[in-house]
Amino acid sequence: MAYLLAQVPLFAGLSRIQLGRVASLAEQRIYREGHVIVKAGEPGKAFYVIITGRAKVMKGRRTEAELGRGSFFGELALLDGEARSRTVVAVTILEAIRIERTAFRRLLYKEPRLAVALLEGMARRTRKIMDAPSL
Repeated sequence: MAYLLAQVPLFAGLSRIQLGRVASLAEQRIYREGHVIVKAGEPGKAFYVIITGRAKVMKGRRTEAELGRGSFFGELALLDGEARSRTVVAVTILEAIRIERTAFRRLLYKEPRLAVALLEGMARRTRKIMDAPSL
């Protein structure tokens, strides 16, 4: 599971050991076709990475994106627990890893160096986005 997490920009600054600790929190879940994995307006309680299958990201009744293997969603939920901005629905049978916010926060309190590495990675990513030319 750590190899999937290594592809997520939020975790880009973590060492292999730190990635392993985050991966130890992950549970594998299977969702049937049509299952609403997260719903807009509900509190963000978990982060997901798709192992197999496809999902669609919806705003209202409109599909905004399709997600497949390696795609992830809910990374901000790990940090703030705010309401979901989009609904994600399984288009096919979908297998994903899921990391609960409460377990992730416990890990951050227990491992402050991991929290600092996360913040540094977020700062680098934010800087890169801000320095990107406008189209």
